[in-house]
Amino acid sequence: MTDDVIQTGKKLVIDVWADVLCPWCYIGEHRLSKAIESSSHSERIELNVHTFQIDPQAPKEVTPTMDFLARKVGMTVEQVRPNEEMIARQARQDGLVYHVDRPMKNSFDMLRLVQLGNQFGLGWEYMRAMQAEVFGGNQQAFEADTLLRIGVAAGLPEERITAVIDGGEFGGAVREDRRQALDMGVTGVPFALLNKRFGIPGAVGVTQYSDAIERAWKDPSDE
Repeated sequence: MTDDVIQTGKKLVIDVWADVLCPWCYIGEHRLSKAIESSSHSERIELNVHTFQIDPQAPKEVTPTMDFLARKVGMTVEQVRPNEEMIARQARQDGLVYHVDRPMKNSFDMLRLVQLGNQFGLGWEYMRAMQAEVFGGNQQAFEADTLLRIGVAAGLPEERITAVIDGGEFGGAVREDRRQALDMGVTGVPFALLNKRFGIPGAVGVTQYSDAIERAWKDPSDE
């Protein structure tokens, strides 16, 4: 019997915990997507995104990211800028747009919309579209009009997006995703879990994601 016959119907499930405002999530999601696209098993990979709010106490008003980071760690903007510049260089090497001087705001409402996206199988696409706006430096990235525009472009119903923006739907789902991750010992994101067995903390390289996909696919415990 050939491997193709043995593996008929087999699939690989990848669960990813991430936050819209997390720089390394932005980079890691891009790398993971490339690894999946290049995999010979790409048609049989199921990718699920789970929300993980890094800082539930972040301000609810839009503020410059550099100012927020400086206040959070008790340093000056000049002192925190080099680290952000380093991340920006890494992102650009990966072909991503990354503005150090970008806006930020509490991500809870954005993550509620990611949960809405999950209902339509579009949570991953919606999150990455939000990140493109945020890290692209769009000063209106958190505005309802922007979130509506990119949500509709991703394939979500306009009326459902509007209802979630105007209400409190999916707040419980956001909190539950974070609790589940913390219960597993996850303290930072991105965090990827392959077939509920192989954990990958942080934004590793495309090659490392690809190798992990192959290892998980060949895991004998799944046969």
